[in-house]
Amino acid sequence: MKAYLIAGAALAALAAAPAFAQAGGDAPMTRAAIQQRIQEQFAAHDANHDNFIDRQELGDDADEALERLDTDHDGKLSLEEVSTVALSHFDAADTDHDGTLTEAEREAAMARMDQPPAQPQPEQPQGN
Repeated sequence: MKAYLIAGAALAALAAAPAFAQAGGDAPMTRAAIQQRIQEQFAAHDANHDNFIDRQELGDDADEALERLDTDHDGKLSLEEVSTVALSHFDAADTDHDGTLTEAEREAAMARMDQPPAQPQPEQPQGN
């Protein structure tokens, strides 16, 4: 759950929906505010202050968090790894690319997350 909190602060792959929901209301959410949340959550979970969140600090969700967020596969999460994943979700939701998520952009992103993944279409037989 700790990884969800960290990533959720900035719409990481595991917690994009909670971060959208946390913003709530009509107040816009900015990219800068998300970056601030990432840094705060990261620092809060980096118990030994070594600038990494390791398996022990991740707790019960370590395997899943490392699988999704540990892009350099070193067995721990850096602020850069968490930020990159989280901010990519923010950027995808920020459809007008102005660095601010409006309520409409947030709602649209939430709706996309609730949709099942697209299924491959069967190949159509070609006429001879």
